[in-house]
Amino acid sequence: MPTDAAATLGRWTASSSPSRHGRSHISQNSHSIARALTVTATAMVAAALLPDTGIASAEPVALPDVSRHGETADGWQLSLSMTRIAINAVPNMAATPFTGEGFASARVEVNIDDEGRMPVNSGSVVVGVQLGCQVKLDEGMDLGIGNQLDVVADDPFLNVTPSIGVDLRPGYIRTVGLGAKRLKGRTGIVSVEDAHVQIDGCGGPVSVRLFASAHISTDTSDDSVNVYGDIVRL
Repeated sequence: MPTDAAATLGRWTASSSPSRHGRSHISQNSHSIARALTVTATAMVAAALLPDTGIASAEPVALPDVSRHGETADGWQLSLSMTRIAINAVPNMAATPFTGEGFASARVEVNIDDEGRMPVNSGSVVVGVQLGCQVKLDEGMDLGIGNQLDVVADDPFLNVTPSIGVDLRPGYIRTVGLGAKRLKGRTGIVSVEDAHVQIDGCGGPVSVRLFASAHISTDTSDDSVNVYGDIVRL
């Protein structure tokens, strides 16, 4: 082999053999990559699961009045209205991104008019809220990192595998009663002011709407009317 070629090959071989100092840098760089991957993974999961804040202020949102009228099977005129509807979405006390909290207000009135063919034996009116969660987080969210060390020809190669454990379930709608009254006459009223509403373990947007339902019963039929307010982000 020519002298110049041998010298060149020798320099190339020497520069290609990693020293212990070089292997230390490889390990340090691998740990840096691991930390970067963990941060990136955390940000990706948070972006996908953190709920849209929606209404960030503590100002109540006034919503339109709703009403419904119907004739029962026995000829009674049954009407139901929900007025003074307001939702006040607030930052939750636990300061967690997976809990929605707020306060709800409404005034519900039911009226029975005309004369039916059969007397009314009983009646009731209720008011409540329906809370909608987009993604249910059963076991919360676990962010971790797994390291595996392989030794090949005395050279350590660190295999870094970020792990994200999230138990995701389909969303759900929860109904919560806020007030109820048994009718003792032709009119019944239920008023609710700043009733506390809360939903936990929810990823993604949380929605809320107020509803009311009135029911009367005779010997021959049971009849009801229902009204629903606008949907608001909590």
